[in-house]
Amino acid sequence: MSWAAAGFSYAYRLKKKCIVANELVEMCSLMAIELEFSVNESMKIINRLCNEPTLSHLSFLKNFSFENISIKTELDSADNERINFLFKNIGKTDSLSMLNLLEGFKQNMIESRNRYENYYKNHSKLYIVFGIFGSLAVTLVLI
Repeated sequence: MSWAAAGFSYAYRLKKKCIVANELVEMCSLMAIELEFSVNESMKIINRLCNEPTLSHLSFLKNFSFENISIKTELDSADNERINFLFKNIGKTDSLSMLNLLEGFKQNMIESRNRYENYYKNHSKLYIVFGIFGSLAVTLVLI
């Protein structure tokens, strides 16, 4: 049974990467709206994002601090570095430059999301099947 659980667990982790990448794209859109129309203060934008129900998997927003930016998510290390770069540069430039930075980050996240979704579509069922077959193989060996 542990093999099957491992297969399901790994497939779930792949799905979670897709969800987090999608929420980061949504976060960029919401931040751009805030910058364009109302708030130019970084911490106010982040506080508003904390209460956004569509960003529930972005737990780093809840206890975010500008003093110690070290964000880790389920995504690959390159994507985590991009996230850290974005948050380290929030509020350090004018609104137009911030909007450009957000747009660039958003395009990177869209590419990453597509990559994660393609990988999930191609591999998630495989992990589940390998997990089930692994459990069956162990069961047959024990019988």
